[in-house]
Amino acid sequence: MSYISELRKFYPRTYKVRYAVNAYNTHKYFEHEDPTVITVHQTTLNYGGPEEGGWWYQQGNPVLSHCIFSKKQAIQTYVKYFEEYEIEGQPSLGDTTTSSNIELSFSNGYAQVYPQTRPHYC
Repeated sequence: MSYISELRKFYPRTYKVRYAVNAYNTHKYFEHEDPTVITVHQTTLNYGGPEEGGWWYQQGNPVLSHCIFSKKQAIQTYVKYFEEYEIEGQPSLGDTTTSSNIELSFSNGYAQVYPQTRPHYC
């Protein structure tokens, strides 16, 4: 069962807000500052090479960057994009029927292509 499904089960009316607050707090914990931007990326799995039976890496292409100025606005905007891009209903990127997903996150810079350079097998 996914994290969103667990939240939905226990908090049917507020699970999107709780998911947004958790994403906000996680960013703040790891970056040691409040986020200033919500980024949206379209992500795909790309084949890296045949080594060790084949390996894949995730690539993100920017869709939009939305500046935020307060925690309240950040949570409201995050929930809006969560619903608009139907984040909850997306199948896993690892499924064979899924070619891409939308990734929604907090950041301190505008959305950029990642990774900057194609990874290689060591």
